[in-house]
Amino acid sequence: METRQAQEAGSSLGTSGRGLQYTTYEANAWAAVFSKSGVSILVDPWLVEELIFAGQAWLYRGKKTHIPPLDLGKVVEGVDALILSQGLPDHAHVPTLERLPKDMHVVASPAGAKVAAGLGFTDITALDHGEEITIAGGKMKIRATAGALVGPPWAKRENGFVFTEQVPDGITLYYEPHCDYDESSLAGVDSADIVITPCVNQELLNYPLVMGKDNVVGLLKRLRPSVLLPLVNAEFDSKGPLSRLISEKGSVQELEPQLQPQGLGGVRVLVPEPAKPLTVEV
Repeated sequence: METRQAQEAGSSLGTSGRGLQYTTYEANAWAAVFSKSGVSILVDPWLVEELIFAGQAWLYRGKKTHIPPLDLGKVVEGVDALILSQGLPDHAHVPTLERLPKDMHVVASPAGAKVAAGLGFTDITALDHGEEITIAGGKMKIRATAGALVGPPWAKRENGFVFTEQVPDGITLYYEPHCDYDESSLAGVDSADIVITPCVNQELLNYPLVMGKDNVVGLLKRLRPSVLLPLVNAEFDSKGPLSRLISEKGSVQELEPQLQPQGLGGVRVLVPEPAKPLTVEV
């Protein structure tokens, strides 16, 4: 197993030309430009202001501390699709979405699509589990999978996504922001070159909200990626009574020793520095 820490975030990992340029904006927000197809996506963007749930700032307020002020025009320049995996504010962040061009193509879970429609976006594709769409003139296929359960047991799961370049020597990327997935929805997905998902648990009074510590090894064994890009979706400051009830278990450092014994020694775990593009080759 090979690990790259934040100070190496600008490095390239090989000479194949297969891969992508990845930029994390902390929490669930990230962007990627795929090397072979040139397709650019912006995912779950929280890029401005604070994170507040249900308008209750007294209960919970999240603030990023490592991301410099961003020029949103540059962030969205050339983006082929805006991806929203969930409808909750840490994925469909209303203050950010209000400032983005409303003609962007949005590909979202049904809940995320509803948020985007309410904000005036005009080109929205809502994908239910198992549904697919091609974007960028057919150069990228996006498939929705069953992702996180963010409500009661009878609630509809939100989305994970499989991104597959439809060009010679293209790659496949799997993303699910809670490491909570339905195995049956991955039927037909034999592998992924890159996986983006957390490797820690976030728990509210011992109830798992994010399940990376519990599930990431099983997910990696299922998809056999070359690279894991851990989603560090708890790495920001938070205040309020609710924030004090949320705990985190696990870490990248705890995950690393588990991989070799599980037959995953070939997985490179890369932790980029926020807002600094990382070139990832597979």
